[in-house]
Amino acid sequence: MKNSWLPRGAAILMNNRSQTLQLLFSRGVMSRTDIAHYLGITTAAVTSIVSDFLDEGLLVQQEAVLESQKPVGRRRLPIAINYDWRYILAIDVHSYYINIGVTNMKGDVLTERSLAPKGGTPEALCSGIAKECIKMLWESGISMEKVLGAGVTVIGPINQRDGIALHVFRLFDDPFPIRSYFEAEFPFPVAVENNVCAILLSELVYTDITEDSHNILMLKWGPGVGSAMAIHDQIYKGYHYQSPEIGHNLISERNGLRCNCGAAGCLEPTVSVDAIVAFIAEEIAQNPTGELAKLSNVLGTPTRKNLPQYLESDSETLWTFMQERAHALASVTGNAIHLLSPDKLLLTGDLFAMEPVKELFESQLQAINPRLQPDLCAMARASAGKKYAGAAAIVVEQILLPWKDLGSSARQTHRNS
Repeated sequence: MKNSWLPRGAAILMNNRSQTLQLLFSRGVMSRTDIAHYLGITTAAVTSIVSDFLDEGLLVQQEAVLESQKPVGRRRLPIAINYDWRYILAIDVHSYYINIGVTNMKGDVLTERSLAPKGGTPEALCSGIAKECIKMLWESGISMEKVLGAGVTVIGPINQRDGIALHVFRLFDDPFPIRSYFEAEFPFPVAVENNVCAILLSELVYTDITEDSHNILMLKWGPGVGSAMAIHDQIYKGYHYQSPEIGHNLISERNGLRCNCGAAGCLEPTVSVDAIVAFIAEEIAQNPTGELAKLSNVLGTPTRKNLPQYLESDSETLWTFMQERAHALASVTGNAIHLLSPDKLLLTGDLFAMEPVKELFESQLQAINPRLQPDLCAMARASAGKKYAGAAAIVVEQILLPWKDLGSSARQTHRNS
């Protein structure tokens, strides 16, 4: 497949059709007049674009609304994206598990399942995953023609332009052409991206966050620590496609814990979900009559799955530990804020989804630097409760928006290119 990726901010290189779609994805329902005003083109031009998309079914028209309160006011006909126009095949690759699912164009799940990584080579791994995906589509009665593309999100650095996974931690150390391997199995195009960068992209694609914030730092806490940065509304990557890595900041020069990245002394293994679970288990073993041991009699052995129940308790021992861990994460994050000066710090992940943990982190961050703006932190919206929002977003960004003609002939041409 020819490279279809375009930087998000390069609107001048995109035609009015793509810009219209981009606007509707991020801002929801809009009238033709509002679109024309925002893009600086004529209402007639927007009407022509919208008519084509309405005919194709990519857009839908909402009920008419009055421009004024007067009964004789001019009626506007708002339009919106038809997120069910096509399906997206989502593939989320981690070290120990792989999630696959079928979603609509906003990441809402139709069907999904989890797999164990299999195959001694990257090509064998991708081939096995692809076969399971095709089986899932067939069992769900979804034809290949209805699939817009596959979105593959992967841990580790990703060269999204050429579709290359550079280092999939604990699976494969060497780079491999992950997009090519999947496209050899699928009759539709494939988009790839780092998993945390994809989550941040979903905020840029599906929300209006760029109205007020153009430089955004995202922090994911749980199960590990991930981060990504958008500068001037574009996902930022530095040398060798590396994203800002808050979790891999060195905090221990000697005798540090071994991290998934292969280094010793990183922050992540000290604040991860597994580190919290290990702390609880150790406390239970050392103090079998203590408060955490009593909790384990009710909740069972601490695991990733039941950790939220442990964190719902008022265990002083556990929350003292959590305060220490939140302070460690807030310290490194505070350094990143000093260096990157983001307009917004977006929080996501299993731990931040728990309000007491989120509040604890924010209080530690504010204590470290009281000069931070009070509204710096915000929870991610597009990915809330949607584990495939990132996969959907990269398909929209890399495959749908760059197309100059979204008709069936163009889709076939794109498929064969």
